[in-house]
Amino acid sequence: MDLEAETPRASGQGTEQETVLRADAMLTPNGAVADAELAFDGTGRITYAGPARKDSVVTHDLAGHVLMPGLVNGHTHSAMTLLRAVSDDEGFMPWLAAVQALEQHLTREDVETGLELAMVEMIETGTTAFADMYYWDAALVELVRAAGMRALVAPASFAPEAVGFPGVSQANGAEVTDLTEKLAQRYADDPQIRIAYGPHAPYTCPPEFLRDIAERAVANGIPIHTHISESAAEVAQIVERYGATPGDHLASLGLFDAEVLAAHCVHLTADEIAFFAENGVAISHNPVSNLKLGNGIAPLPEFLESGVRLTLGTDSVASNNTLDLFEEVKTGTILHRGAHQDAAIVKAADVLDIATRRGAEAIGFPESGALEEGRLADVIALDARGSAATPFDAASLVSHLGFAATGADVRHVFVGGRQVYANGRHLTLDAAAIRARAATARERLSAAADAAAADAAHSGDS
Repeated sequence: MDLEAETPRASGQGTEQETVLRADAMLTPNGAVADAELAFDGTGRITYAGPARKDSVVTHDLAGHVLMPGLVNGHTHSAMTLLRAVSDDEGFMPWLAAVQALEQHLTREDVETGLELAMVEMIETGTTAFADMYYWDAALVELVRAAGMRALVAPASFAPEAVGFPGVSQANGAEVTDLTEKLAQRYADDPQIRIAYGPHAPYTCPPEFLRDIAERAVANGIPIHTHISESAAEVAQIVERYGATPGDHLASLGLFDAEVLAAHCVHLTADEIAFFAENGVAISHNPVSNLKLGNGIAPLPEFLESGVRLTLGTDSVASNNTLDLFEEVKTGTILHRGAHQDAAIVKAADVLDIATRRGAEAIGFPESGALEEGRLADVIALDARGSAATPFDAASLVSHLGFAATGADVRHVFVGGRQVYANGRHLTLDAAAIRARAATARERLSAAADAAAADAAHSGDS
């Protein structure tokens, strides 16, 4: 059987062209299905998801595998893959300074390479959609489309006159805002792409800039992706500067009159959580990044109780080191059990739902995220024949996916019915060439940063 075929074949189920996957088990909104079958037509819509049918013509016999919806990364900075392992053991502010020292030397080619490397890693670990804030232009968006992924793209901005990525572009915040609106018009009807404004955070963006973006977002129907209350230091700074917590400060500027995806939210107050839930704000929970940078533990149990919209994110690999969302699923589940000394306070099934269906809805792709008839076929197949999956029983599928599976188990990835990863081989990206370019780029960035630091030290001594 050709597992790399992308062209659907006749399934025998009526006259429609269908691709039919057969696997040992499948995760659906109604729970696990044993001896499972998933079928989708030439438009990429799921036509069947349930127990194997006797008269199906199977196009992908995935014995020893399990199927689940593609994972959704609710917050990352893709191009920062080139900054992996920078300042791993320092606090948030020293880490940020080290990262920014390298970022000043990024070129447009570096951003392209970093983005492609991120997509290689995301696809091969089972992510099919992501929300991103960094430098973006139309050519970079086209790379996402060509790779076959879905993305909520937010060009990052800081202030009207501030140039965020001087080695990449001389565009300032005002120009980035205008560019965002042009991109939103261009991709208004694209099933793979959504565009968002990307004001970085309340501690980097002045109030008048945030107010302007809020008004534009409401007028143009464009969402906003920003960071809120990531660290205690940020909260203290905003309170001192504006006399309000970050959430309250942004509310006073009208930001939440628009659709907002808020990253981190580690230090929200109870009132802010309730306000976010009432106003439809989506929160990206990023447990590994929050822990690695020493920023704290976001109150996921309170988020769940409030009914706030949720997604799960990795943040960038500069603050995480991987884009493997299975690590976030496990950490996001067990972290709160330990902190509250209550093994029932967060369930793996809920976190898996946040990483798939709820995440897809939160970043604006509600037609994907679950394996059920009528939805888009964003689906991944994991090998369940390894030691960590043995003994395997379909009844324990949620347990396996929540606590034992890793991105290394992913063998096949489909996005909207299009196969982008087959038996461990990328079909839309040249992974080897991208990794080679990334290694070369990182060497150059490190050398440039070292030279700049040496020049600064020499100037200080003279």
